[in-house]
Amino acid sequence: MKKKILSFVLTGTSLTLMGAGEATRPAMEKVYWDTVTETGEFSGGNLMMQTKPKNGVANRGIYGVTTLIDNGPPLNRIDLVFVGDGYTVVDLDDYEVHVNNAVNDFFGIEPLQTYLPLFNVHRVDVISNESGVDNDPVDGIEKDTAMDMGFWCSGIERLLCVDTSLAWGFANNVSSTDTILAVANSSMYGGAGYSWAEVGTFSGANSAATDVAIHEFGHSMANLADEYFYSGDTYTGPEPSERNASIYDASEMEALGTKWANWLGDSGGPWDGTCGTYEGCKYADYGIYRPSNNSMMRALNRPFNQPSAEAFILEMYNIVDPIDNHTTAGILEVGDTVFVTPVAIEGGMQIQWFMNNLPLDLDGVTSFSIDSLTLPVGFHSLRVEVVDPTIWVRDEVARESVMKQIVTWSVQINEVVCTGDVNNDGWVTVSDLLTVIDSWGTCDGCSADINEDGNVNVTDLLIIVDAWGECP
Repeated sequence: MKKKILSFVLTGTSLTLMGAGEATRPAMEKVYWDTVTETGEFSGGNLMMQTKPKNGVANRGIYGVTTLIDNGPPLNRIDLVFVGDGYTVVDLDDYEVHVNNAVNDFFGIEPLQTYLPLFNVHRVDVISNESGVDNDPVDGIEKDTAMDMGFWCSGIERLLCVDTSLAWGFANNVSSTDTILAVANSSMYGGAGYSWAEVGTFSGANSAATDVAIHEFGHSMANLADEYFYSGDTYTGPEPSERNASIYDASEMEALGTKWANWLGDSGGPWDGTCGTYEGCKYADYGIYRPSNNSMMRALNRPFNQPSAEAFILEMYNIVDPIDNHTTAGILEVGDTVFVTPVAIEGGMQIQWFMNNLPLDLDGVTSFSIDSLTLPVGFHSLRVEVVDPTIWVRDEVARESVMKQIVTWSVQINEVVCTGDVNNDGWVTVSDLLTVIDSWGTCDGCSADINEDGNVNVTDLLIIVDAWGECP
């Protein structure tokens, strides 16, 4: 299983999912923040903040733990845990609504909607002594809450911080946690995203909060660039690593076969407009291109574009294997059954079986007996290949690398020996009986010593009688 710890980074009002936290905690971590302009486009930045350990202990009450979405084994899923701050016992109904709204938003946009089966989602009901969070609605207000959430973090009004150790302490009431979303009992616009602590924050009652969180989720999980830009800047750097940013225009990209060349001109599916090369991306107006005129990586209330969706899917499969369970790898024999249990995604996985590198007529089959193959005596190699065949991915090299799982077994077929057929003529008859009688007594390796105990006696005679007739 490719279980990889993730982190949501919710910045300003934004959320980012990042890679596994280091075994050794760094002294500082990058915390992102974003805000939204009057035209609904993004602007923001980041700063370095001191880290806290992830082994914090919950020091307030816990009302309960609820698994909202259970899609499979935690070792092969992305486990997202919500924890709330500034919710008293009487506020828990509001908290439930805020979490449900966030879940609906996250998994109401493609490709997250289709790939919801790769996620488990949990809610921890955390009880605070007071409603609300620090510095809401103005700087200087203090609230007694379970995780010490508050605005005006590091002097930035919309930066909504949390004690990340306490957030982990509460989240660890769930058996498996990959990433945490800390929800503030507030309607004020804001959030924060912790790149090492794997914690994101947002205001539960703010209508735009989770939309911006999805934007940041694109940064972290899909490793996407911001597609917004500032006035007058020209990009002078190398080709970006992100799949949705490039220094090549359409003709250059097509000639090189790089980045989103396979998507140029495409306008189908639930994506944002026609895929092309639109100048302006990654904070620069000129010298760099984005795949669509607009998208979730540039503005609120937009779908993702095709290359961004492809990046999401590929990164999901960097975390989750296509197969949940399978027959243990090893040597199979006659009488054994082999099986695979693919992850149950919409449209299903493509399943292909091979014996000695030749395809078997078993496409789509998840279980069968070795007996059904009628194999000759000897050793054989059985292989299954399970891959997600979605048309939302056109990078076939990447599909082969991260979206396909291969399992192999050795199959041993032994020669069937007919017990009692002393003369090996395919029958147990009087001839075999007479051979036993003629060899009666002590015998060192003779064929009539059927049970190989060093003596030809009544035991061997009874074996002949029991096996009488044609050999099976």
